[in-house]
Amino acid sequence: METTRVLVEEDIVIVGAGIAGLTTALGLHRLGIPSLVLESSDKLRATGFALTIWNNAWKALEAVGVAHTLRPKHLQLEGNESTSLITGQQTSTVSFKEQGK
Repeated sequence: METTRVLVEEDIVIVGAGIAGLTTALGLHRLGIPSLVLESSDKLRATGFALTIWNNAWKALEAVGVAHTLRPKHLQLEGNESTSLITGQQTSTVSFKEQGK
């Protein structure tokens, strides 16, 4: 693995160019605050993994103005049911719906 030295002039360094890191960098940029984003992967990957975004994260995405482009592309889960692989019986149920809505 090659090691590269980087001279940092920014006061804010964000480690990881995932959703949280890039959203943070975008929010800071829009406020006129420079930041440096560090990422260990040298290229974009076509594969990924499932991601659950909770209500507070959607509010953060709304605050930086990108939620409206993401919402139509993703399913909204209403809950989760867990089942035992041994017995086949349901072990728990969790609703993601907000009370009163």
